[in-house]
Amino acid sequence: MSLLHPQARPLAALALLLPLAVSAHEVSEPGTVVLEPVTVTGEVAGSPTAESVRQAHDRIEKTPGGVDLVSSEEFQDRYAVNLRDMLRDTPGVFAQTRFAEEVRISIRGSGLSRSNHLRGILLLQDGVPVNLPDGFGDFQEVDPLNLRYVEVYKGGNGLRYGSSALGGAINVATPTGRTAAQANLLRLEGGSFGSFREHLGVARAYDRWDFYAGATASQSDGFRDQSNTDNRRFNGNVGYRLGENAETRFYLNVNDINQEIPGTIGYDAALNDPRSVLPTANTFDTGRNIDSLRLTNRTSLPLAGGQLELGGYYLHKKLFHPISGIVVDHDGDFFGAFAQWAGEGTLLGRRNEVTLGSRIGAGRNDAKTFTNVGGQRGAAGANGDEDATEYNLYAENRLWLTPELALVGGLQGVLAERDYTDKVNPAESADREYKGINPKLGLLYALAEHAQLFANVSRSYEPPIFSDLNQNSAVGTCAGTGMNGFADLDAQKAWTAELGTRGTQGRWAWDVSVYRAEIRDEVLQRACSPTTSIQFNADKTIHQGVEAGLAYKLLKDVARPGDSLKLQQVYNYADFRFDGDATYGDNRLAGQPRHYYLAELRYDHPAGFHVEAGIERSPSGLTVDYANTQRTPGYTTWNLGGGVDLPHGLSLFIEGRNLSDERYISSVSATTDYSTAANRNIFYPGEGRAVYGGLRWAY
Repeated sequence: MSLLHPQARPLAALALLLPLAVSAHEVSEPGTVVLEPVTVTGEVAGSPTAESVRQAHDRIEKTPGGVDLVSSEEFQDRYAVNLRDMLRDTPGVFAQTRFAEEVRISIRGSGLSRSNHLRGILLLQDGVPVNLPDGFGDFQEVDPLNLRYVEVYKGGNGLRYGSSALGGAINVATPTGRTAAQANLLRLEGGSFGSFREHLGVARAYDRWDFYAGATASQSDGFRDQSNTDNRRFNGNVGYRLGENAETRFYLNVNDINQEIPGTIGYDAALNDPRSVLPTANTFDTGRNIDSLRLTNRTSLPLAGGQLELGGYYLHKKLFHPISGIVVDHDGDFFGAFAQWAGEGTLLGRRNEVTLGSRIGAGRNDAKTFTNVGGQRGAAGANGDEDATEYNLYAENRLWLTPELALVGGLQGVLAERDYTDKVNPAESADREYKGINPKLGLLYALAEHAQLFANVSRSYEPPIFSDLNQNSAVGTCAGTGMNGFADLDAQKAWTAELGTRGTQGRWAWDVSVYRAEIRDEVLQRACSPTTSIQFNADKTIHQGVEAGLAYKLLKDVARPGDSLKLQQVYNYADFRFDGDATYGDNRLAGQPRHYYLAELRYDHPAGFHVEAGIERSPSGLTVDYANTQRTPGYTTWNLGGGVDLPHGLSLFIEGRNLSDERYISSVSATTDYSTAANRNIFYPGEGRAVYGGLRWAY
């Protein structure tokens, strides 16, 4: 693998701009090397099972690669309903709203072609996978109002949580009685498209006990027809201190998610009639309804000079999913266990830090399909059991060769099994086994007191998920493709090299990474109906790019103490393409614009109010198909917001999005050749002008 490859030359030129690079977050005070600000409101120290924002920030800064930490304060003055709203200022994370709470999220091109659900990223809550054991996930199970902070580990840096996915890992941490920003929180929010949301959170901490409970209810008619949502979520935990540096904590997460799906539409309709849907969306009452309950225990104990974290979880999840022609009906039980030990000592007379971990997941999903009769079950179709197991062992060692330079090495072993039992046609029962070894090597160097340089090389290994493999659900809508049945897909493998820097100096803060991933057998998707797609392995592909951000304080305590005027920017350059493919040559992959830019200017007044203006710019639009016959137009949207803090813990905010009412295409469901495709209804229109407001009462 060589970063001198001709396709990598644009990256080399952009790498010369490292000193101007960017962190999408507020500049911290001099004295700390940071990736983003650590804003703490009323938070006490963390505990062995639940780190505080400050503790998590200090830990994540030791990673020799692209990482980020976003505290809940950064989006508390927004109408944040999904991962896009939480992570929009994180370089390298590309998240676009398809409709309502549904987003397409990708890190460094992971799962980019997938038009529904989640793949290519390990999503966790409090260190426990939200993904099922096969890697499939629904990000709607994460509640932005029940979070304390979000950790983002890009690419091979996801080894911290045992991720073997190309995109890395995202961990969302819920508040506890000891880490919550306030003892009591009430939020009431509402706005465009009949949107309304209520949230109540309570946190208490005593000598040995602490607890947190948070409940959220939300309703919305949605920007488009057939996009109504009606959701209920609960997150709670109880912790007990067993002794010094010893604690156990029990978590309960419950989700009742009811979401209509408007689906994709044609190119002209997306730009000229973006609220429209295809008639089939109403006829089949397309939607996705999720009922899930997760019980978790996490225990942390001192052991052998380090700290041992261990625990387990049980998840029951039901998915009722009417789509075009069929109803997908899943009901599953899943279990998992995890253990991680971290300690510090000396090696060859040098400071040395060691992390050893394992993660195991298993479960059975009762997977059925029925004929769709007005959104309800009709005649029975496919019926089978999907059994998935995952075994993950990993180790990481950080040796400080000098006080400024650390050598970081890691190794991961992955074993994944997929076993499908077809109860209708036993001859189509099948099983697959996937094994992979992922090494990692990196360097972390302190350029100055407040700046770091990092580099790493890592391998990822990503087995297919059941919805990639089990394509029986496509019968009727993908007829004639020859792809129905249990697909013979290989695991996706990649080597990724990364070079970057982050730090602060005076009023400036920056964070930038240049990366190149050479991938074998990338799992790609192509649409064959407005709600159904099938998967295939590409031969060789390349994902390379720059993820960068810049923050600058134009004004701080100049006019008066407490004044602050900050400019924050994010720029992503994405060059994702085939590499000498027999059919597509070196064509670009579909789904992400080559250039993507966000900027926000925010003024904070010492009297307790703020005003912010933002821009989102995609000058290049999206590639639609692998043959590169069609692109979407670029677009620019403008946002404006503000808020004020009132006495007695009250605060108000208002936020306007896409104020120019720009017509644009936010996402596509990739196809092979748009010019000859039978189905051209593959576009998701961007949401139009919207205004939201809210009241927070923290006391």
